[in-house]
Amino acid sequence: MTATFSPQGFSALLIGDESLTIACGDMMLSGGHRLEAVITGDATVRGWAEGKGITVLAQPRDAIGASLHADWLLSIANLRMIPDDVLALGRKGAINFHDGPLPAYAGLNTPAWAIINGETTHGVSWHMMEGGVDEGDLLAQQMIDIAPQETAFSLNSKCYAAGMESFGTVLSQLEADTLERRPQDLSERSYFARDERPENMGVLDFHKPASKLDALVRGLDFGSYWNPLTTAKLAVPHAFWRIGSLEVVTGETADAGQVLRVGKDSLVIGTESDPVMLRGLTDLDGTDIDPSVVFSAGDEIAGADLPAFNVSSEPRWRRRLSAAGPVDLVFSHAAIGDTDMQSVNVPVPAQMSASDLAAVAALSLLGSGDSTDGCIALATTQIHPLATDWGPLRVTAVGKDSAKASVARITKNVSDAKDAGGIARDLMLRDPDLGKGHVPQIGLSFTSTPIMSLAATVCVSDGVAALHFDASRLDAPSAGLLAARIEAALNLFSDARTCDDLWAMPQSELQLLRDWNATDRAYDATPIHAAFEAQVARTPDADALVCEGKTLSYAALNAAANRLAHVLRGAGLAPGTPVGLYMARGVDLLTGALGILKAGGAYVPLDPGYPADRIAHYISDSAAPLIVSHSTLAANLPDHSAQVIEIDTQPDLGQASPDNPEPRATADDLAYLIYTSGSTGTPKGVMVSHGNVANFFAGMDDRIDHEAGAVWLAVTSLSFDISVLELFWTLARGFKLVLAGDESRTLVSNGPIAVSDAKMDFNLMYWGNDDGVGPKKYELLLEGAKFADANGFNAVWTPERHFHAFGGPYPNPSVTGAAVAAVTQNLAVRAGSCVAPLHHPARIAEEWAVIDNLTNGRVGLAIASGWQPDDFVLRPENTPPANKPAMYAAIDQLRSLWQGDAVEFPKADGSMHAVVTQPRPVSKKLPIWVTTAGNPQTWKEAGEIGANVLTHLLGQSIQEVGDKIKIYHQALREAGHDPADFTITLMLHSYLADTREAAEEVARGPMKDYLRSAAALIKQYAWAFPAFKRPEGTSNAFDLDLEGVSDEELDAILEFAFQRYFNDSGMFGTVADGVARVEALKQIGVTEVACLIDYGIDPALVMEGLKPLAEVHKLSNQGAALADDDFSLAAQIIRHKVTHLQCTPSMAQMLVTNDEARMALGQVSHLMVGGEALPGSLVTALQSATRASLQNMYGPTETTIWSTTHKVTDGTAATAPVGTPIANTEVFILDDNMGLQPVGQEGHLWIGGDGVTQGYWQRDVLTAERFVDNPFGSGKIYATGDLAVWDAQGCLHFAGRADAQVKIRGHRIELGEIEARLAELPGVTQAVVSTVEAQGSTHLAGYVTATHEIDPDTARAALAKVLPDIMVPSYLMTLDAMPLTPNKKIDRKALPMPERRRASRAQAPATPQSGTQGVIAQVWSTLLGLSDIRGEDNFFALGGHSLLAVQAHRDIKAALGTDSLSITDIFRFPTLDGLAGHIDKASGNQTATAATTPEPAKSETISKRRAMRAGRSKAGT
Repeated sequence: MTATFSPQGFSALLIGDESLTIACGDMMLSGGHRLEAVITGDATVRGWAEGKGITVLAQPRDAIGASLHADWLLSIANLRMIPDDVLALGRKGAINFHDGPLPAYAGLNTPAWAIINGETTHGVSWHMMEGGVDEGDLLAQQMIDIAPQETAFSLNSKCYAAGMESFGTVLSQLEADTLERRPQDLSERSYFARDERPENMGVLDFHKPASKLDALVRGLDFGSYWNPLTTAKLAVPHAFWRIGSLEVVTGETADAGQVLRVGKDSLVIGTESDPVMLRGLTDLDGTDIDPSVVFSAGDEIAGADLPAFNVSSEPRWRRRLSAAGPVDLVFSHAAIGDTDMQSVNVPVPAQMSASDLAAVAALSLLGSGDSTDGCIALATTQIHPLATDWGPLRVTAVGKDSAKASVARITKNVSDAKDAGGIARDLMLRDPDLGKGHVPQIGLSFTSTPIMSLAATVCVSDGVAALHFDASRLDAPSAGLLAARIEAALNLFSDARTCDDLWAMPQSELQLLRDWNATDRAYDATPIHAAFEAQVARTPDADALVCEGKTLSYAALNAAANRLAHVLRGAGLAPGTPVGLYMARGVDLLTGALGILKAGGAYVPLDPGYPADRIAHYISDSAAPLIVSHSTLAANLPDHSAQVIEIDTQPDLGQASPDNPEPRATADDLAYLIYTSGSTGTPKGVMVSHGNVANFFAGMDDRIDHEAGAVWLAVTSLSFDISVLELFWTLARGFKLVLAGDESRTLVSNGPIAVSDAKMDFNLMYWGNDDGVGPKKYELLLEGAKFADANGFNAVWTPERHFHAFGGPYPNPSVTGAAVAAVTQNLAVRAGSCVAPLHHPARIAEEWAVIDNLTNGRVGLAIASGWQPDDFVLRPENTPPANKPAMYAAIDQLRSLWQGDAVEFPKADGSMHAVVTQPRPVSKKLPIWVTTAGNPQTWKEAGEIGANVLTHLLGQSIQEVGDKIKIYHQALREAGHDPADFTITLMLHSYLADTREAAEEVARGPMKDYLRSAAALIKQYAWAFPAFKRPEGTSNAFDLDLEGVSDEELDAILEFAFQRYFNDSGMFGTVADGVARVEALKQIGVTEVACLIDYGIDPALVMEGLKPLAEVHKLSNQGAALADDDFSLAAQIIRHKVTHLQCTPSMAQMLVTNDEARMALGQVSHLMVGGEALPGSLVTALQSATRASLQNMYGPTETTIWSTTHKVTDGTAATAPVGTPIANTEVFILDDNMGLQPVGQEGHLWIGGDGVTQGYWQRDVLTAERFVDNPFGSGKIYATGDLAVWDAQGCLHFAGRADAQVKIRGHRIELGEIEARLAELPGVTQAVVSTVEAQGSTHLAGYVTATHEIDPDTARAALAKVLPDIMVPSYLMTLDAMPLTPNKKIDRKALPMPERRRASRAQAPATPQSGTQGVIAQVWSTLLGLSDIRGEDNFFALGGHSLLAVQAHRDIKAALGTDSLSITDIFRFPTLDGLAGHIDKASGNQTATAATTPEPAKSETISKRRAMRAGRSKAGT
């Protein structure tokens, strides 16, 4: 209902903290009424009021101090108690909005209580604020139906919509100055107090009906907003789990509390009536729970009978945690492995009281966290099973504060918090403004027992102090630093005047910083060209430079450069004079650069690919008197006055001497003048001397392997200073330098490479072909083995299978393996697989030692846990689920027995007998494979124990295997292994023929018979078969019962399965098909193909089919076939066997996301990446592509290329560390006052040492500003403008640009953190986050490249689980590629302006431009700043919220000239189709799109989310 304008109007004081407050305020203002003030604690409401020019007050009593009065005081969405004297400020009275139907539901949280109590209707009330709480006369009331699946979340949204709608009635009464008062019948009153909680604190009691439990779970579902009650919980042994959702299961029965079914994400439990399915289970910290680890079908859940929980202190603790985040434990990280509690003692001064000791320790922790206000956990007595054993202790202090006063204040806070008990363990789950990030990681205890859930606790007891820490989250060096700081603070306290005195850095820490900068080492300050000349003398005839079709030896390159140098000297070039080099990438580029250096000049890169105005600036600013160019380019130079020497036409070059010119340049002379971007937009030239470069060369000698025969692929522009490493250090160290041309240096590949250089071994595998009784049964085994032995195959696998014709010929792989050993000379003989839990480990070791002797050390065992329960009659004690632990135990015992260790086994009487097996094997180590069908955990476990892997493509795709290989490789690395030393064998059903049709014809029948006998496989394919109707209630392929499937249906399923196998999961078809399959497997990291050949095809055909398999093996290992004109990076790496590559992360991302380039990277040995932050996701991708050592390089041009480097071993960090300073380099992390920052605290990064350059060319003022005297030693230090932090191991971590942090709604945001989380989303290959201005404010915009189009809504939902709302980008765009600068860094300025639009849109007709839909679409488009609005679009999903909904309501009514549209309708019908249909139906338009009544969970929940977000977020909108 819309208010009628009153010329007189009334005045009001408005109190409230929600979007409803704003909506009702807007309605009053639009009616011509005055708001004298708005009283709010919410940033969004404050911003709205200030924007309207209305006085804003923080507390109700502030209105008295401001001498404010008004006709009415309106309390709308306000939970504070209003004092009587404030109520009296409303001359005519005070009115309150209540979200329940009075008098039945007075008090707080009434929508939730209504659902829990099983109500079918609810309502909202407007009442006078007279008498007791919620007892005043009613002015208006509107009832609401409660839908069957209503939640507290969705019912709240209905209440807000009803509040907006019914406020019109109240407004009409105020305008008429006549109130329609209706007294409440207080005999019907029920009151729900703030501290009232559901029975048993929300723990489910399964002896109640399912409907009661369903109501409880829904009533406690507040979505992603503040839950003021508690969470629905499941009591399990020694723990409680939070329940995400509950679904009543009909048609089944189970006893109350009995587990009926259990899955990885669900649990079905019996109740007094129907069973219920619980999903979304987490612990009370929010960590997802897999219930199948704890429960099995048939288990009983007893529930819990809990005592009352006093929650009266919860508002205080919530305010405390909200007001100040936790004190930062700067060195902590996510847990790696199990909890590992350790401790370090902290010496305590004599006679120091426990309270002073604890308070000083707390102050020290505050200072260590670089904070002035924060919470630590204070150990308390646990008052309830659902309470924590700690409470928040707030610690506040600034450096100038009195140390004694600060300690006294903390001591008082300790006393206050100590007696209050813990907080509800689910509080962080219930408050979106808190979350895990507000749980302190460090605590304080007045006992010797630490708080076990924290990373560290300072324990103070009996005059003794110790720092207890969880070594899985805080390493020992970091704990030692914290303990040293606490010790220093304790010793300083008696004399300390201020907190700064207490926080003084301990001498031990100062010494650490000095030690980390102790990089002095001797080096020869040889000019660049002189170092090159020395290498020429050593290897004159070796290849120095290759560029596409041209190759120059060291001597030839030197001679060409010498000729140019003599010509330049003849032109009058003086030492250190800038000389422009305007040259395409090719041999002339190196000749030109070296010639300039030899002549004594400093080269100035003039990249022909740069804009003409930039080149013109370089030439004029450098005042270069000479420019070296080429006749094909010189005409493109902008206007200049320099002399141009064309390297291909200069007449005197041919007659110039090829000998080295006399040295002129010294270490202090300029080597190059390179221009970098300036903050003012004008590039500035950095002056780099030969001495700077010589020191850099020495630093690289220490960090990069440069063994003889190394080959470096150079891809970087000469205008980017990192080119100095790849062009000149390489030529001074004897590398063969492969220079990528201008066009090819960004061409990662030129299309598919038919065969890669990666090797692929071939094996034969046998499984089950039964050729009758007698010698013919094993003829294919032995004859096939002979063929493999003679044709380059490397192994034969024989399996183990018991009591079944399927695999029946192979009951023991050692027996058939011995037969193979007897007829072969070269092959490895392997068990594929040995089911170890069926055998005694000593028997396995001895049998295979026989084969090891027969083959002279060529055995291998793939160990399996077993899959057929009947097989375990051989060893019943290992029947599943005991089989998998038994398998890993057997592997350990086998390894020990094989190497000759005595292993103890039990005898019948329980005593142990040590066994040393005989015969002794030839091999020193037993090669072990773990057989896995596809469980990622098994892959991980195989890596952890250092085993190879045997797998297949049955039920998993090549991509899925590739993903599991990444898991396996990561596990190997974490266990200290090199993945290159391990084998991944993939079994493939195989048959090749001259044509695909012939292969298909031969393989079809036997393969279908094979599948028919493999029940598990056929179930999987039945599940995937499009025409197969899945039985109701069945959620897993393996639960299928195929007894009722007809023969016709079964044959169709088998044909479907065969086609899947033939096309996707085997090696079928022709030789070309086989080669293609092998190449695809190489790219994911498979190293062996085990060709399974005996699955029913006639043995004679199988033997004939081995010939094309051998051909595939030969072709797949003959090396890459490259086109002569293919100079792509992938081709260059393969052709020249490149060992070293340096590039930016952006270029690395391009390489790793291209199949051919990624494959080529596999042969690179050393990879140097720098110039941008290196994301952990890219590290992981690189490590899955190549075994190369990976170094992260960091350094600004002003300190000579790279100043720090770090060998990266894993991608666990969001951004890889930048490492340690190179030779003769110092790194300082300083505060704003140029003081040293403590270890672990972020600060400004300054660099000193021999790499610091001479400054900016002709920019003395800027040079003096950025290059300052070193306050800690000699020379200058340079201000990088970057932020960084030391870790406790002396490794430097990049923390972003000091000027690159952005501010969103008052919050400082580090974009790198968002980029890291965005890069972790499935399919994303690269991520960048920037800011855009839209709709009058700053928004975050995310840009990704990906393997598929990323849906923005899905991505934002995923990000919202790991990032605060404030950090979730408003816009997300999928790009084909990131825009790059000429230096191959991401060009953020070139990122497109995003459009707030779903990533992909189904083809559909455009929205009509006339009619109701067209009008609404135009209104939405104007309000939301969007185009292409379609019928299925949801106003709130597109970015609308309650304030915009009010505006949309008015604009639509005005545009359509209708009074039939209510505000509630905007929420009830949030889609364009739904709203237009509703309006047309109300107006009698029969051609309209029918309105769809949305379910509360899908429409009103979304509406609620959008409508409340502004008010719920402390950051504002």
